[in-house]
Amino acid sequence: MRLARWFFLIAILLPLASPTWAEVPGLAPNLRHFLDQHQTVRVRLNGDWPPLILQDQGETQGISADYLRLVTSKLGLTIQPADIANFSELLGRLPTGDGVDIQPTMRATDERRAHLHFTRPYTTFPVVIVVRKESGFIGSLDDLTGRKVVTERSYWYSDELRKNHPAILLNPVANSEEAMRILSQGDADAYVGVLPVAIWHMENRGYTNLKIAAPAALSPAELSFGVRGDWPELAQALDAALASITPEEHREIRQRWLGNREPGGLDPRAVALWGGGSLILALILLGSFALANRRLLREIGLRRQAEEQLRTSEETSRQLLDASSDACMLFDVDGTMRGCNQIFAARFGVDPLQVPGTSLWDYFPPQVAEERRIAVAGVVVAGKPVVTTDVRSGRHLSNSIYPLKDNAGVVRRVAVYSRDISEQVWAEQKIKSYVAEIERSNEDLEQFAYVASHDLREPLRQVSSYVALLERRYGQHLDDDARQFITYAREGVTRMDQLILDLLEYSRIGRGLVLVPTQAENAARIAVENLKTGIKDCGGTVTIVSPLPAVLAAEAHLIRLFQNLIGNGLKYHRDGVPPVIRVSATTDASHAIFTVSDNGIGIESEYFERIFGIFQRLHVRNQYPGTGIGLAICRKVVERHGGRIWVESTPGEGTSFHFSLKRPD
Repeated sequence: MRLARWFFLIAILLPLASPTWAEVPGLAPNLRHFLDQHQTVRVRLNGDWPPLILQDQGETQGISADYLRLVTSKLGLTIQPADIANFSELLGRLPTGDGVDIQPTMRATDERRAHLHFTRPYTTFPVVIVVRKESGFIGSLDDLTGRKVVTERSYWYSDELRKNHPAILLNPVANSEEAMRILSQGDADAYVGVLPVAIWHMENRGYTNLKIAAPAALSPAELSFGVRGDWPELAQALDAALASITPEEHREIRQRWLGNREPGGLDPRAVALWGGGSLILALILLGSFALANRRLLREIGLRRQAEEQLRTSEETSRQLLDASSDACMLFDVDGTMRGCNQIFAARFGVDPLQVPGTSLWDYFPPQVAEERRIAVAGVVVAGKPVVTTDVRSGRHLSNSIYPLKDNAGVVRRVAVYSRDISEQVWAEQKIKSYVAEIERSNEDLEQFAYVASHDLREPLRQVSSYVALLERRYGQHLDDDARQFITYAREGVTRMDQLILDLLEYSRIGRGLVLVPTQAENAARIAVENLKTGIKDCGGTVTIVSPLPAVLAAEAHLIRLFQNLIGNGLKYHRDGVPPVIRVSATTDASHAIFTVSDNGIGIESEYFERIFGIFQRLHVRNQYPGTGIGLAICRKVVERHGGRIWVESTPGEGTSFHFSLKRPD
């Protein structure tokens, strides 16, 4: 009876304690032949990516190493370690079988499939974002824009980050250990890597100041065996061996590396004495459930943390959208609504909570909906944002349409920001009408001034003629007072005629004005030549400091501007002091600033603005001749050229007139 109990116990424990090395079922003859010809395979085992593959006291361990030993045992293959320094070197040598036949930890990508063969994935893990515990909220890769992120060199997620998130400051390093150390020391803002790798380093390398922040929207770690490009049979045989692995064998490997085992174990013989084989089975099942439950609780905790961060991110995004004055909407490329803000809901009279799942096109009349479809289709095809405008119910709307792409660069959704610009449009229309009215008024005033000044000269000429006739015919019969009165009348007519001529000239400034690149120095020298007689009469000197820059101007107006300012310096000189006038210029990025300075009588600062008014004089006519319109003409010329004019002066020492004109591009 006791012997039967021991046979029963052995029958129970034997399948639990011994792995199954059964031959792979259904292996094709050509694959068996290939395996007979190649019984030794070269494998890169010196990787360091725990807990997937790591080195422990000279022996390769880890999840991938266990799967490799299991499938090669099933196929009767012998493993020969291949000495390859790093993953980048492996990618260059594995396609041709240069010293290596198998890479046990590899993800199949389109680029790699062109040169290598891959088995089915034997395990899958998500890619996550790891940060320091004191870091601010990080809910997605978008929150890492402009930040320094470390990751392993040549891994698929490094390539995806570089391609799809160029705004992230990527710092590829040799391995995960170096990446986690750099992050822990504060030399990077985040690490992007595979979830169990990050957890293993935090638990086994003492990186207690780090935490899992959020999942990364990148391709997961679907790990396969990568096989040299010219051995498809080996890849097929390994794939068949992976397919033959039982759920128990999968679970045993995962529990060995992902579960939290307590030290110690169970002594089957002692347990058998106390309860027999059934108790052993119960304890093993309970232990397995406990280990699986701990792992499940940890994964649930991480998922809850990621979900909470996602909810916080979504709530923040919703509040930001509701704070916008634009109507914001998010929808799939077929028009299925995914969300909107309060402005959109108010514009269409709907509940924002009822919008998701509806069709955007149903919110518009058929013709408008078709126009929207065409506009969105153009954005999806081009992959670039556009801005459209339209008018609905008398309101003017500006619609900014943005394509939203996935990691593969395909447009999956569209965001639209629709702004009501009616007030702006109406204001611009009013401004345009005001400007048009002002231009018409100015044209009328200029025409009036031209006609009035022309017509007023005719009666003046008649008055002047009859005064001269009166003096010739009756001059000898008049006394001195009468002749003086005739002189006053003649001078008044002359001054009035000059005023009318000046008014006529003032009204003509700017008519048909065309600005072209003009050499200012040539204009200044022509002005000096025109004033040659006046300069000689007063004994003055005029110096032009060469070179004067080119400006955008009408040359005739520029000559008149220089002539008026230089003439002012000649006219208002001090008694007994010959006038000295100096013309110079400086430049900045867009303008030339000219200065016409003299050593004349100067101007009190209280008159700096008054002197530019039309017919404004500071002196009596018998002291300094003129009508007082010269500086008014100067201001009008400068302003019509898009510049400005101002004065600096010290009474008794001199005056400097400055004016600015645009330079040619």
